[in-house]
Amino acid sequence: MNEIKKHSHNERGEIVSNTILAFIGIAGGIICAIADLFLDLKGPDNKKMGKLKVIDSKWATMPHYRFVTSTILATFAVPMYCCGMWALSLNMQSETFALIFRIVALVGAMGGFMIHTFLNICPTIYQLILKKDKFELAEEVIDTIFKQIYFPFFACYTLLVIVTSGMVIFAIIAGIIPAPMWCLVFNPVVFQIVGLLFRATKLKCFIDAPSCCAASLGLASFGLLALIIM
Repeated sequence: MNEIKKHSHNERGEIVSNTILAFIGIAGGIICAIADLFLDLKGPDNKKMGKLKVIDSKWATMPHYRFVTSTILATFAVPMYCCGMWALSLNMQSETFALIFRIVALVGAMGGFMIHTFLNICPTIYQLILKKDKFELAEEVIDTIFKQIYFPFFACYTLLVIVTSGMVIFAIIAGIIPAPMWCLVFNPVVFQIVGLLFRATKLKCFIDAPSCCAASLGLASFGLLALIIM
């Protein structure tokens, strides 16, 4: 009898722990989305500049505090949304699949923070060099840095957004995640597609948002999915 009570107590403890992790994951994704807005809300008159088209014309007039704030928010948001992915993995029916998902998610998230930091440093570099009226130098520096991190940039983004989404979709279909089929929408790829569809309307109010923060909201949805299947 005592063993049964102890077992029940342990199960309740695990549910509470997983619930907390899931809520932290949701909050982390939302905070990351806010960080994206600080970085990427530029307006319809923004233009891509330079040979690689990685420079935004609005960088010249955007207040510097936005990039600082965005980086600080991402510092907390990345480990927080990882908690949501961890909570989701704890509810998977295959330990092997769950372990692979955790590894992919953590590696991708580490790169995710690197990506976000890089994207906030570039405007700072641009603003400082542009004060000397040397656009060509700013372009050369930013393009050189981008080329240097090109591979880890896209490799980590692929792991964090695309691979994790694909794994969750497969896991739902295969029954590894015990969730109804309508839960297939809870992943960053679907959220990003929706964001791009809003942008495709060509309406000025949708030029930046929700597309620029859609993937982060999709990461938050992993925590929501974890709550649904508990």
